[in-house]
Formats: sequence, C-alpha cells, structure tokens
Amino acid sequence: MKVSFKSNIPININPQYCTKQSRENTIGILGSSKSTDEIMKYMDLCASVTKSMVQNKKNLLHGCGNSGIMGVAYNSGKIYSKKDSNGKPIQNLAIIAQPLWGDEDLDNCIPLTTSKSEADRIEKFASVADIFVIFPGSSTTLQEATTLITKNYYGKPEEKKKIILVGRDFFKGLQEQYQQLYNSKLIKCPPEELFTVVDTEEEIEALLK
Repeated sequence: MKVSFKSNIPININPQYCTKQSRENTIGILGSSKSTDEIMKYMDLCASVTKSMVQNKKNLLHGCGNSGIMGVAYNSGKIYSKKDSNGKPIQNLAIIAQPLWGDEDLDNCIPLTTSKSEADRIEKFASVADIFVIFPGSSTTLQEATTLITKNYYGKPEEKKKIILVGRDFFKGLQEQYQQLYNSKLIKCPPEELFTVVDTEEEIEALLK
C-alpha cells in the first residue's frame, strides 16, 4: 500500500541539477523494481556498471526503489558516492513517486522532487539527465524507454539523449518494431540513431566515453 507523501521533498527541482553541465554528468538508471529470475540476471551487471559510474564521478539518477535494478542503482550511489558534510551521498539522485510506496530510503540519497504520474516522472528525469541506461523491466520501463526514444525523434538535435538499452534478447522486439517503422517509412531515421542495444559492461562503458 502506498503511504503519504513526505513534505520535506522539494516541490521543484533545484536548477543546479538542470544545467547542461550537470545533465551531461548525470546518468539515469531505469529498469525493474522487482527481483525476478529474469531481472536477477542483469542485477550483477547493473551493480558493476553503476559502481564504475559513481567512481568516475558521475551522478546516478533513479526512482529510489530498494529491489531489482532500482535497488542496485540506489545502493551503488549510497555506497560509492562522495558525501556532503551531513553524510548525504551527493551523487545519489532520486525522483520520488507521490504518494510514497513505503520502501524508499530518503536519508541516503538526494530527493530532487516528486512525481504524480509516470508521464510527469519521465519528463523530470529528462530534465536532469542526458544519458539513460535502461535495463529490463515491466511495462513501466518500456513506457520510459519509448517516451525517451520519442523525445529523441521529435526533439531538437541539441536535446537528444543518449539511450542505452541493456539486453539484446529482452529488447529484441522493441528494436524490431522500430526497424519496421523505419522500413515502412513511418519514421525518417533508423533505430540506431535513436538508441543503442547492448549486452555487456564493456559495450556500456565504450558508449559512455
């Protein structure tokens, strides 16, 4: 059951997190908030790449979940981030669902703001990060991925996000659908201009250089 919204979370995102420099240094991590057998195959990979991201001075942006891909990303930010004078991990950024689900650890991240809907949340994610690494997840994850891909297609070139989908088998259908759209001349550019599908940590790191 969802619990009530915690009033000390900012209503608006601090503009310092929306600057071009900050967005380029922030990586959104999206994926399942559940630890199913399918998702667990990707959790070790997520743990390794997010640890490397934080150690390379990148900020992590996520939804503050405690399980699955979301939990792994949160823990990397919590453990490896630099801390402020109050012990807050300053590289561990979160956009919090409103009302709260009840499993959030707000003390070991920087809650940027809340979101009242998935559409609102992805807009706020896009305002903070220019890079997204998307692991397998549920229909919400697919909604997040396709919304970001659509923003890449219709948005201005200077607003284009780097979208990395992790899991060739998992995202095969999505990739084929966009290829079909291109083959049918319903979109004007091939899918590889909108997003990249990878399998390994080495491929992810190469795209982040």
